[in-house]
Amino acid sequence: MDDDLHQLGEDLVTTSARIMRWTPKDGYSLSLASARILARLIDNGPTRISVLAALERSSQPTITNHVKRLEAEGLVRRDTDAADARVWVITATDEGRRQMQAMRHQLGTNVEPYLAELSEADRAKLREGLAVMLKLMSLRRH
Repeated sequence: MDDDLHQLGEDLVTTSARIMRWTPKDGYSLSLASARILARLIDNGPTRISVLAALERSSQPTITNHVKRLEAEGLVRRDTDAADARVWVITATDEGRRQMQAMRHQLGTNVEPYLAELSEADRAKLREGLAVMLKLMSLRRH
């Protein structure tokens, strides 16, 4: 393994997590755990609870509890899997998509003052880095 690539990956993950912790928490209607699950469903489409638990590196009972809360709030729905009626498939609802978009908008609003402190040149570099990240993310679905 290339040590430079390893360090780049480590720095990327660490920095992303720090940004989420550093961002002001004002104005969110969702917990970060609920938002992660909802975002994953929006990004990946309908997902079995067992798969969602594996992707979130969480236990199935924990994910089931999150899904029950999200369902009670009308943000997700449970449907039977067409391939196996014993299995639930979880899908984000239109309201779930709306609330996730609202949270993402609020995140942008909360980070905006910090970005304003950067020079235009640094903001341009950040935009270039984000374009590369989006390209990287498009290579993997999960």
